[in-house]
Amino acid sequence: MCVDCVEKEYPNRGNICLESGSFLLNFTGCAVCNKRDFMLITNKSLKEEDGEEIVTYDPNQRDPW
Repeated sequence: MCVDCVEKEYPNRGNICLESGSFLLNFTGCAVCNKRDFMLITNKSLKEEDGEEIVTYDPNQRDPW
C-alpha cells in the first residue's frame, strides 16, 4: 500500500499483532483505481539490519473471498 491508500501512515495498532503485517482497517482504497477491494500480497521481504518489513500488493489481483 502506498501512503495515498491509507488513512494514517503509522496508525496506532494498540496491542494488535498481525500475521500478515498489514493493518487493513487503515486501508482507505486504491489511490489508482479508487476501489476498496482487498489486494493480494505479491512480495514480502524483511530487511535484517533494521527489522523493517516491506509488503508489496498487486492491485490487479483481488482476493476472491
